[in-house]
Amino acid sequence: MKQLFYFLFAGLFLVGTGCKKDELGANLLSYDGENASGPLLATGYHEAAVLFPSDITGPFTGRQLLRVTYFMGAKPQKAELFIYGEGTPSFPGQPPLYSADITNEITPLRWSIHTLSTPVDITGDDLWIAIGLTHASEQQSIGCDAGPGKTNGDWLYQSSDGQWQSFRNRTGESINWNIRGELSE
Repeated sequence: MKQLFYFLFAGLFLVGTGCKKDELGANLLSYDGENASGPLLATGYHEAAVLFPSDITGPFTGRQLLRVTYFMGAKPQKAELFIYGEGTPSFPGQPPLYSADITNEITPLRWSIHTLSTPVDITGDDLWIAIGLTHASEQQSIGCDAGPGKTNGDWLYQSSDGQWQSFRNRTGESINWNIRGELSE
């Protein structure tokens, strides 16, 4: 009887303290799965971004982007977070709606969270969440899942050509960046 009580108590405890994935999922803008790796990016400046078009942001109109969660492998020389509004289908709106230096917030080989000092209003327009990376040498910095890539989950800007393209178009690899936006309720 004591064993039955113990298992019943343990079961109730685990149910009561479990991850509230469904609740978070309703407040999360994300294309990615768990971190699998990160691409080897050349020396120079890059921006890895996820684009949430108006058909995705529309239902969240009136809410705010509060936090961005991202996975980093090796810490880059410099890292910045950018939130962009609507631009063209292949280029974010300028200037950024929000920017912050996140270099010192990065915990290598872990998920990091940046809480926006000024939340960004969700207006129902396109929303780009980007991590700017400056590499002093070739390295793996921004994390990605194992794919398959979803449309708008793998935008990559490279200063070497001044172009925004999907990572798949640049390399043939099908991934999604480990960049997630958490919204207010």
